[in-house]
Parts: sequence; structure tokens; C-alpha cells
Amino acid sequence: MKNIGGPATVTVLLCDDHRMFREGAKRILDDEDDIVVVGDVSSVEEAVQQGAALAPAVIGLDISLGAGKNGLDGFSQLWQWCPTAKILIVSQHQERSFVQAALARGASGYVTKDAAADDLAAAVRTVSQGRQYIPQVASKPDRQFATRLTTRERDVLELLAEGHTNVEISGVLHLSVRTIETYRSQLARKLGAGSRAELIRIAKVEGIL
Repeated sequence: MKNIGGPATVTVLLCDDHRMFREGAKRILDDEDDIVVVGDVSSVEEAVQQGAALAPAVIGLDISLGAGKNGLDGFSQLWQWCPTAKILIVSQHQERSFVQAALARGASGYVTKDAAADDLAAAVRTVSQGRQYIPQVASKPDRQFATRLTTRERDVLELLAEGHTNVEISGVLHLSVRTIETYRSQLARKLGAGSRAELIRIAKVEGIL
């Protein structure tokens, strides 16, 4: 029997409107020695109630929850009652735009429903450790985005991802701070990002970083 309260066990709450999927995912995860599904629900409202009571380490959340409801809209509710939970999106949508949207909202990871059982378990472990899990389909370089960036824009992007400030980047690249700001604006426009954090997330999803 698993020690649910043990430090090595990752507790998971599943939220999906399809019972068959929840049961299948539960069997897959419960087969792992270090993972246990403590609950499964069909709506964000139920997830909030169960999450507040069970305090899961990871919430496996679908995007399409039926009745026109979007799982991404429930992030703030979930974090209000489960502030330490990592949200892992488990969805049928494979398009980069969905992955990008989920990460931009603050999801810790994204895995598609057609992924292998080992991938689902790996995703749960990864996000529970505070790291980001991005599906292979979304981590492949996108030629459209890659060819739109100049060499200098790539240099600035990489330094931003390393945590450097505009002033530090200007020193490394021997350019003025104003020029660096211009490159950042161009990067934000090309990748459709509204902030530095979003810029880096999108670049990772598109395989640029």
C-alpha cells in the first residue's frame, strides 16, 4: 500500500468531464509507485471543493469541460483554494496555440490525451518538482517563428531568458539600452507577447529557446 502522506508520493486531483478518461488516467497513475490519485471530478467547481479538502500536489485539468466551459478560466479559483497545487493541462488539443495559452495563464505543464502512459506520469512528476513540462509536439522548432527572428533578436531573447536586464544585455552585446528596448519590442510584437515572462514562455513553446 502506498504511503499517501509520505514525502515521495505525488498526490493528484483529476478534473475532466469524461468519466471514462478520468478512470483510465487514474488507473495509469495509480500504477506508479510514487503517484496516487486522491480524487477525480468533472468541473472546476468540484475541483475547488475537492482541492481545498485534499490539497493535491498536482491538478490534472482538461481545457474543454463541457457546456462551453474552459478549464483555463478556472485557474484563479483553483489557486485561491489550492495555492500550492501545480496545474497540469491534460487535453485533446495538440495545437501550439492551446499550449501557449495554457502556459501563459500559468499552467506548469501540458500533456495531450493521446500521449503514452509513461508521458502522463512523467508530466505529473515534472510539474510536481516545480519544473515545466511541454509536450514534444510543441517543443519542435516552428519554421515560421524561427525565420521571423533576426540573429540579433535571438541574441537578445536568449539573454532575456537567462535573466539579464536591459542594461546588462546592452553591455554584453555592446549596444545602447534604447536599442535593446527596441529589440524587445520587436520580439514582443513578433511573438505576440505582453510581458517578458510571456515572451519567454512563448519562445519555449515554439521551440525557439
